[in-house]
Amino acid sequence: MKATKSIIVFLGVLLTACLALSGQAAYAGIAGHAQFVNGSVQVTNAAGQARAMQKGDVVHESDTVTTARVSSAQIKMRDGGLIAVRPDSRLRFDSFVFTGEQDGNEKSFFSLLSGGFRAVTGLIGQKNKSNYRIFAGASTIGIRGTDHETFVVVPGSALAVIVPVGTYNKVNTGETVMTTSKGTINILPNQMGFAAAADQMPQLLPVNLNLFTAVPSPALQGNSGATGGAGRESTVVDGAVQEQNTAPGNVVPPPATLSPITEDRGATAPPKVF
Repeated sequence: MKATKSIIVFLGVLLTACLALSGQAAYAGIAGHAQFVNGSVQVTNAAGQARAMQKGDVVHESDTVTTARVSSAQIKMRDGGLIAVRPDSRLRFDSFVFTGEQDGNEKSFFSLLSGGFRAVTGLIGQKNKSNYRIFAGASTIGIRGTDHETFVVVPGSALAVIVPVGTYNKVNTGETVMTTSKGTINILPNQMGFAAAADQMPQLLPVNLNLFTAVPSPALQGNSGATGGAGRESTVVDGAVQEQNTAPGNVVPPPATLSPITEDRGATAPPKVF
């Protein structure tokens, strides 16, 4: 009887372990899911296989998202972050590891190959800042808990006609750091960093209105939760609709809470991206 009971207990433990491993395997390599797809958007995996992105599709680490000229995509990351890929852009999800806890093993690494994107970061990077990085043309960008936008302007692109070639990073809330082989700068809300090349020092410049829109400084809201009443920065999410013949930019509405954007199927305009 005791032997039978021991076998039952052992099998129960084994089944629990198998289910846990199965659950982890199901999420292994998944970075997020497409919330919006507007126009022609492709996802290319590490093997070079391309497919059209559809709303609800999984985005894996090592996938590259490519948007056509009048197209965009919004991706909800597994750690709660949001990514909006701008028109005529290529963004690779280099590595994404998140088990649901900030245990030091989590990471979110991207490579912006061309064009632009906007990110509201999730849990990754809140405790371990070095676990979130963007490799963007001439520089590497790190975060300090933020809503930020990045553009990589490459030679021969449409944007290269109106702005100098290089990497641009603008902060809406929080802070980023921009690094090249020559040094590092900190970028604060409503500031823009620019790196012309990997062997040049990045610098702070006035916000380039061909790429970004200057936004009001974020207000501090009281928080009576775990911070014991300390202020926290509110997140402003804009509702820019991409125009066909203008450089990508942002139109800032009244402050909005950070929540998934729902599609208005009755509207004739393209889906809105933050």
